[in-house]
Amino acid sequence: MRKFAFAGLAVLALGVSACASTDKPAAAPPPPAGPKAELAVSDQAVRRGSVTIDKVMMEQDGFVVIHETTADGKPVAPGSIGYAAVKKGMAEKVVVRLTKRVKKGSKLVAMLHTDTGRMGRYEFGVRSQAQDKPLMINNAPVVKAFTVQ
Repeated sequence: MRKFAFAGLAVLALGVSACASTDKPAAAPPPPAGPKAELAVSDQAVRRGSVTIDKVMMEQDGFVVIHETTADGKPVAPGSIGYAAVKKGMAEKVVVRLTKRVKKGSKLVAMLHTDTGRMGRYEFGVRSQAQDKPLMINNAPVVKAFTVQ
């Protein structure tokens, strides 16, 4: 009888150890892949009515748009004071012609926008926000602030 009890315990122990997992816990899934973009701009003087964006990287054609800011530093949108079309990929030293004069010390914001309407024509503005909307990454527009020197 002892032999049977011992054999039963041995089988039970083997069964339990077979069920135990030695695998590492599953890693968290990677975040969903979304659009990627990069925007770099430095504080600068306005030269010949233009500002220069140091670097733009977009995975689609779009625009780099210049906005004035409110007193708390937020972009004044949908209005803008200049834009330049950019092609998919990397662009450096993108010149943006401003549509109005800005004073030294003014805070401006460069913002990336998609080109979803008539290709090559910037259509986002006060009259319509249906096309060429801001490029969103993690539910936030891609922006960089800079100061006019």
